[in-house]
Amino acid sequence: KAKLELIASMFIFGTIGIFVRHIPLPSSIIALVRGFVGAFFVLLFVYLRKSKVDKAAIKKNFPILALSGAFIGINWILLFESYNYTTVATATLCYYMQPIFVILASPFLLKERLTLKKAVCVLFALLGMVFVSGVLTTGIPALSEAKGILYGLGAAFFYATVVLMNKKITDINAYDKTIMQLGMGAIVLSPYVMLTQNFGTAASSMTPALWVLLLFVGLI
Repeated sequence: KAKLELIASMFIFGTIGIFVRHIPLPSSIIALVRGFVGAFFVLLFVYLRKSKVDKAAIKKNFPILALSGAFIGINWILLFESYNYTTVATATLCYYMQPIFVILASPFLLKERLTLKKAVCVLFALLGMVFVSGVLTTGIPALSEAKGILYGLGAAFFYATVVLMNKKITDINAYDKTIMQLGMGAIVLSPYVMLTQNFGTAASSMTPALWVLLLFVGLI
């Protein structure tokens, strides 16, 4: 069941780039909206299920929830920027280097053993990244393509950091954790977006179709 849930979540997540590429807004604004919309939607879902938010569990885990939420926000910005500089496929493949970072860090941070099987998987994934980069056939990628790859790898790094942090979050259900991390991500992003972006210009460029795309990225 856990494996099927993970596969389903990755399948859904893999569609995000298709929609983000058609939203002509800065990555930071897309990430901000996604955080607030996502947190509100999950909170509404919990309310409709007649469940209660576990305030004691949130308070117990608040520091790491806040930090991981901030990293989620940074991770989104880097990923969405990656979509702007390279193809959705390349950006997604770079982003999926995240498990490799987790495997390499787990012996030090989670005290998990680095087995031969894991080491071989890491090696093949790194070889895959070499092929994806195009270095073997076309030489060094163009500057824009290279930036997209680096943004994607940066997003993978922060995603891996969040995964490792989640291992340290205890006695809290998935709904409360998601609400807090999405909400904190949006809150942390807010000052940055307000200082660097013009909401008036962004709002004037929005059409009903773009609002649908934004809501899809936030809800689904």
